[in-house]
Amino acid sequence: MVQHHEQDPWTRIQTAHGLPADEVISSLQKEIRRGNLENAALLAGEMIVTSPDMEEYLWFRLQVISVEDVGYGNLNAPVLIDTLFRMHERIPRPHGDRYLMAFHAVRVLCESQKERGSDDLKNWVLHSLDHDIVPTIPDYALDMHTRRGQEMERDFLHFLTVAAKVEPEIPNRDRTYLDRLIEIAKSARDDSE
Repeated sequence: MVQHHEQDPWTRIQTAHGLPADEVISSLQKEIRRGNLENAALLAGEMIVTSPDMEEYLWFRLQVISVEDVGYGNLNAPVLIDTLFRMHERIPRPHGDRYLMAFHAVRVLCESQKERGSDDLKNWVLHSLDHDIVPTIPDYALDMHTRRGQEMERDFLHFLTVAAKVEPEIPNRDRTYLDRLIEIAKSARDDSE
């Protein structure tokens, strides 16, 4: 999962102020994780002034951080970071307004509540698959859309009442059309028997 430093091109690059690029990248993420805005902003600025490639890598990291480290702490963060990234693309280097988008992104990420559940889940899944822990096929997945479900004669009524079940379902959802569909499916089943 971790790239060896010999394969990481950023280990061979120094930033505009002579810092190891890989350490700047790592520090940026750790400072955002801890909510240390000023140093995170300085690190982002260092990446911006170093090169266009490093500026683009900054945006890649910010997008990852919005999911990996912020996660459910701010569900809008990935959308906002992507929007800011697209806005920055419309402003050419070295126009100063271009960089405003990155600093706003850093600020939002630093000040957001954080949780790393999606990254924890990803790491658990990859570890599990790597150790031959394979997923199961639950019985309710065998419906009219699968060969086995068709062989079991699971029909539209089964789909509506079993396979299409959602959890957690919002309370008091409108069941008007579902109830109509269930009646239609029951009639179709009765007609075929």
